[in-house]
Amino acid sequence: MRRLNLCAFSLMTAGLTALAVVSPAAASDNKPVDVSATGRMISRPSPSGPASPDQSTYNGLAATNVSVGPETPGLPCGECVPGAGGNNIGLPWPVFRVPSGAPLTVSTWFESTLYTGPCTAEIILKQGKDVVATGSFAFPGGCNAGFLYGVFFTVPAPATIGFTTVIGSIHGGTNLSGADTFINVH
Repeated sequence: MRRLNLCAFSLMTAGLTALAVVSPAAASDNKPVDVSATGRMISRPSPSGPASPDQSTYNGLAATNVSVGPETPGLPCGECVPGAGGNNIGLPWPVFRVPSGAPLTVSTWFESTLYTGPCTAEIILKQGKDVVATGSFAFPGGCNAGFLYGVFFTVPAPATIGFTTVIGSIHGGTNLSGADTFINVH
């Protein structure tokens, strides 16, 4: 019986030691990485021009796409794909599986069909319920009806491996629209 008590005490001590070692990290303030300073944008007139009010059910501002690719010099860019015709964009090759810590470009795209006014694009990277990175870009001069917009952030892939949700959104006036995609950090 004494041997069993000693084993139980040893396991309890090891557990408390492990808890003491893990607790400071778990209790620390794990703030998400803010990549707002890396934000940049392009805008292009929409081929369809501004919409008439009866053509829109989303108040004139719609997120259309969010993509993730490796950080690539010279990309994203507008009107830069030879032979592609007008209103083209160059993006980093979209990826799903990314190594931990790798530099990535998160691109979020939207169209302003009816809305003209102040607007802000944002991204959020989440692993489960934990937000691991955020970025915000307020448009100088706001958004204008009849334009397509792209906003890009350089983001380090999360340090923690696993499934990551990437959300891109646009806010303008009372309008809010978003799109999402996923990456798998390994």
